[in-house]
Amino acid sequence: MTRARAAAGVVLTLAVVLAVWAAATGGATAFFGSTAATAGESGQSRGVIGEPPPEMSLRDLSGNRVALRGFEGKVVVYDFWAVWCGPCRVALPFFQRMQDTYREDGLVVIGLHVDEGRPADAEVQAFLDEYGVTYTNLLSTVEADEGFRVSLVPTTYLAGRSGLVRKRHLGFNPERTPARLEEEIRDLLGLE
Repeated sequence: MTRARAAAGVVLTLAVVLAVWAAATGGATAFFGSTAATAGESGQSRGVIGEPPPEMSLRDLSGNRVALRGFEGKVVVYDFWAVWCGPCRVALPFFQRMQDTYREDGLVVIGLHVDEGRPADAEVQAFLDEYGVTYTNLLSTVEADEGFRVSLVPTTYLAGRSGLVRKRHLGFNPERTPARLEEEIRDLLGLE
């Protein structure tokens, strides 16, 4: 057995174990599906729900620094993605449509390419160009990934105008996630 096959087996086993654990404990673990998380019925929040995003700034692909908390009064989508992520290829154009549709209503979409295995900036930009993505994209760091408690991609957070994170989605199911996310975005924007 090759090392790559062995590693793939370990990853698959871990995914199954996490899925079984999540089902048994009521947790939210999805690899290609979508799960919205808010404060749990027990009152405990998951991820950074109910908190502001981590206080840090990240570099965009032009080298400019962008503060994650610099969008007061706006509804912000923080979407963690990667060039190697299959579901991200569907999610990125969806978020571009959301940005184009709701920008005037106060929506800001921020893409964050995860730190793990990040390719060269030029490759990330070429990927964004291929998918027609023009909204702000930042290069995440291990600290940012950990600050948002990102363990898989895509992971998407929605923050309200107050600056507090309100929703989390794990994965991106093209049949269910777009309608659910758009409904939540419209709700946070105060649109009917």
